[in-house]
Amino acid sequence: MAKSYSLLVFGLGDMLFAGCKTDIQTPNTLHFVQSKALVDNINQLITADVSHIHAFDIIANLSWDFSLVKAVFIEVDIPDNINDSLELVKHIRQTNQAACIFILVTHNKSFTSINYYLAGADHCIKLPADPQEKLTLLSRTIEDSHWKASTQLTLDRTRLMLCSTTGKLEISYTEMIIIDALIQAPQHVLSQDSIAKTLDPNIVFYDPRALEKTISRLRTKIKKAYKLELIFSVRAFGYRLRRGTIAG
Repeated sequence: MAKSYSLLVFGLGDMLFAGCKTDIQTPNTLHFVQSKALVDNINQLITADVSHIHAFDIIANLSWDFSLVKAVFIEVDIPDNINDSLELVKHIRQTNQAACIFILVTHNKSFTSINYYLAGADHCIKLPADPQEKLTLLSRTIEDSHWKASTQLTLDRTRLMLCSTTGKLEISYTEMIIIDALIQAPQHVLSQDSIAKTLDPNIVFYDPRALEKTISRLRTKIKKAYKLELIFSVRAFGYRLRRGTIAG
């Protein structure tokens, strides 16, 4: 059965959806959220004028121009919504590589984030049932995202440096190759095997723990220098690069 979603839009202007015209045009933030409690949580954390549009099977019939959107919140409240939400993420990434996409899982079944990250999501979190814990996790995720905490870095491959407007961080050749591989990867996501192959194309066997230690040291070095997480672990898969933060 097709589900009904609440679409919350921040901004002003025109929107065209399934033949319906509204007065919304250049939204900053979109929400595909079913739970009223979650809507209230997000509204509490984001200051903006909110317009509510309720549409039947909005994911399947969406005809929105996502090119100017800065953030999208997508609730996955039942396992049956996984495929629809994945298609929505892919659809957004076709025209917008900069937006911050949050996947908010509210069902109590097992959940894996790998496919969402491969599709282009930036944050996949399973929200706890406790209202205060849920609000705390959601708040921390939003504040740590590239949408709210923007830092611009540049990878200097020749001089082996990671540079900001205020400083330079020396990195090793191996660390440069890892960062560069993540920059070039689709949606900035790579498996451990792919990273190992990038470091040594002829490799047959490698020590995953050694690779983990190398990346852990790199993450710590960057966090100490720039006060941010640039490389994130993708459980049971590999690593992803913080979107919109580094250019090369």
